[in-house]
Amino acid sequence: MFFIEYKLDKAGWAFGRIGNSKKEIKFVASYLHNSLLELAQSAIDIKKMTSKRVVFMDEPGEYILVIKRIDNIRILYELRWYNDWFSWGMYPEDKFVLELSGETTVPKYINQVRNVLFQLMEKHTEKEYKELWIEHPFPMKEFNELR
Repeated sequence: MFFIEYKLDKAGWAFGRIGNSKKEIKFVASYLHNSLLELAQSAIDIKKMTSKRVVFMDEPGEYILVIKRIDNIRILYELRWYNDWFSWGMYPEDKFVLELSGETTVPKYINQVRNVLFQLMEKHTEKEYKELWIEHPFPMKEFNELR
C-alpha cells in the first residue's frame, strides 16, 4: 500500500508523508524547490518515461523520490535522504541513505499524486497557495491534465 501526502504549512513550508504498509517517512519541503510541480509532472511523465525524480528540499538536506517503471503497469520507488542538496550539485549522488523502497503500480502512483493535488485545491485557492508557497504557483496545468 503505497501512499503520498503533501500539505502546506506556514509560508514557504510543506509537510508530507510517503510510505507503504511497512514504513512511513515524514518530511518537510521548502519553497526553494517546486516540489509539487515536480510531483505532478512525475505522474504525467511516468506513463511514457521509464524513470523520474521528485525533490523535497529541506534546509539543509533533501529527500528524493526516485520512481522507475519496470513494465507497463509496475514501478519501483525509492525515497533517498541526502545530507545536502544533491539536486543543486552540492552533494554526491551516491552518498544517500535509502529510507524507503518498494513496488506499486502506475495507476496507484498517479492516483496518489492526483489526490494530493485535489486535497490542496480543496483547502486553498490558487491565490492562497501562491501566498503560502511564495516562489511558485499551484501547478494548475498539470492538475487539469491529471483530472
